[in-house]
Amino acid sequence: MSDNERTRAASRSLWTLTATAILTLACGESRPASDWTVVRDTLPSGLERVTNTPPPRATPTWALVEEIRVGTVEANKPESFGEIKGLVGLEGGGFAVFESQAMELRVFAGDGSHLATHGQQGEGPGEFVGANGLMLDPSGRFWVPDSYAARISVFDAEDGFVGSFPFTSFVRGWVWTGAMTDDGRVLKHSTSTMRVFDSTMTEMPSLALPPAAEDVGDEDPSIFLVESATGWQVRQVPFHPGGATAFDPSGAIWSAAFGDPSHRVHKWMPGGDTLLVAVTERPPLPVTRAERDSVIRDVRAWLEERDVETEADWSRIPGVKPAVKGLFTSAEGNLWVQTSSPGGGVVYDVLAPNGAYLGSTAPAGLETVFWLSPVVRGDSYWTVVFDELDVPYVVRARITPVQ
Repeated sequence: MSDNERTRAASRSLWTLTATAILTLACGESRPASDWTVVRDTLPSGLERVTNTPPPRATPTWALVEEIRVGTVEANKPESFGEIKGLVGLEGGGFAVFESQAMELRVFAGDGSHLATHGQQGEGPGEFVGANGLMLDPSGRFWVPDSYAARISVFDAEDGFVGSFPFTSFVRGWVWTGAMTDDGRVLKHSTSTMRVFDSTMTEMPSLALPPAAEDVGDEDPSIFLVESATGWQVRQVPFHPGGATAFDPSGAIWSAAFGDPSHRVHKWMPGGDTLLVAVTERPPLPVTRAERDSVIRDVRAWLEERDVETEADWSRIPGVKPAVKGLFTSAEGNLWVQTSSPGGGVVYDVLAPNGAYLGSTAPAGLETVFWLSPVVRGDSYWTVVFDELDVPYVVRARITPVQ
């Protein structure tokens, strides 16, 4: 036996999971589902590797049962949304959104009724120039980042505008990609570093991030890059793993690598080393012939609309679906991994902060918008969906055990 094997054997702990699966999301416990096994290895480098293995016939642990749906096609109502760029869930089932077309912060009760609207388009105190996000601080106040106004404004749910802090960023983006930690720090990506601010928006030393992947242009296997009469056109290759990231409430980051089709996520601390890697050994889902033919028809139609006669390289379409389609963390720190489902619908595997498998959700017809992650707090799940007329709604679902 090699030194590495001895180290691995000595440090390996196998959890035999015999307890009945229960709903542990509200308290953030790390109790795993009863029919899965979790193996934890500590490698010689100090990196922890967690391997979650399902039984031959894994069954869902929870269902997402829709409770309320807030939205309307009628104009000039608090429930009429144009473009939601921020969503937070509140204790008791209420929620707040930042509606970017109206430049308003809107607060709703647990029954979906409108409670308050704060702010408007403008440059004065409590007004917005180009705000594009929403965060909830540890005391329950709303923080609205507005890079175009060079500030972040803070609001109380009932009393409205509290004050603002200066904030400048040359990377504004369409939607805010920063986060609020449990201790009130604000984290914001900035090229190769993580900008860090304390609870008064005083900037602290930045943290280094791993180098970004190089731009490989026309050789990029994830895109179709074609030249048309109006210039170069880019189309994402269907089923290619796009990678994903999510902030942990502690300030750590979960990530799935671009181009990796496996159910593998890393947890790492900005400015530091990777803390652990969690692998969930679900069998890969093949791209069926019907699915492949369907996406090829879609891409061909896209090429025809642009008068492009060149055939795309269909070999770039993967043979399996990406196991990680998206990541976000709950208020309790559990990682929600959206994964591919053989029957369609939105499905999540839920991992504890230490990478151990907690359970999975049954497929739900709640396809989320790509620019805004769902929110989980306790046994409530909020997300933004569109109907067949492209009208946006906020949906709250109850996370209930599957009987």
